[in-house]
Amino acid sequence: MERTGRFLALALSVVGVGVISLLIVATGLGAIGRYLHLNGVTWSFELVGMLFLWTTAIGAVLAEIAGENVSIDGNSITSSRGAFFRVYHNLILLIVAAAMVWSGSAMLGRTGFVPTPVMRAPSWTVHSTIVFMGLCLGAVAITRIVRIFR
Repeated sequence: MERTGRFLALALSVVGVGVISLLIVATGLGAIGRYLHLNGVTWSFELVGMLFLWTTAIGAVLAEIAGENVSIDGNSITSSRGAFFRVYHNLILLIVAAAMVWSGSAMLGRTGFVPTPVMRAPSWTVHSTIVFMGLCLGAVAITRIVRIFR
């Protein structure tokens, strides 16, 4: 189980590096297009917005896995607090994750196939970041709670 978790964190890191690379290329392309007055690359700025949201979502999940997220110090394995506080913090994380999944799913149900303004991509490409973050953070919280009681 632990090996699977490390593999998934590594895979998420690789995807994150890919997203950041695309973000850099799209930003550069947009800047060059704007500097040279090329009208055909206006889509790059919309892509940058989408990729930024995915970078944020992936980064938040990876930070939580590493125990480096803001105000979640009770989740640390080396925490001086007892198991009660670690379970408490993870239950709070689980509640927040559930709210993200519920809210994100409701938003996807209403606006998931509305096209974006420039690229005409379906909005789920952007809005699914909320559901993704909720599912991943929920999995992290559940895994930690199981480890505490194991």
